[in-house]
Amino acid sequence: MYDDERAVSITVGYVLNLSVAALLISGLLVAGGGLIEGQTQQVTRDELAVTGQMLAEELSNADRLARAGKSTPSTLSIRVDLPPRTASGGYAIEIEHTGPEGTIELRTTSPAVSVKIPFRSETGVNEVTVDGGPVRIEYAGGSMEVTST
Repeated sequence: MYDDERAVSITVGYVLNLSVAALLISGLLVAGGGLIEGQTQQVTRDELAVTGQMLAEELSNADRLARAGKSTPSTLSIRVDLPPRTASGGYAIEIEHTGPEGTIELRTTSPAVSVKIPFRSETGVNEVTVDGGPVRIEYAGGSMEVTST
């Protein structure tokens, strides 16, 4: 009989090569998943910041228009086309206002990202939480309110 183990070493080498390749591919997928998660959070944060700045600007515009019409009873309605989604999905808008200073907080849940944008308004703004997307700024009775459309 022959004492030949060459066929076994070829098979073992092949299995080892496949195992190492599978480990490397798994490592790359795990590392890439973390990178994509981080990029999604950053893109979402940037989108929320831009959206919040758009809304803050429109609130300031509505404030100026409302103050310009104070001599006569007036109403005002401005539609603001905000994006309905971010890179990570839907978002919520929360408005807080005390005195001339206010804060617009935009947040998502998955991933959990929150952005606060300051704004100024001498006209009162009702505190409210609405879903992201197109909103309407309405002025009547001395205060403004943001509602979903």
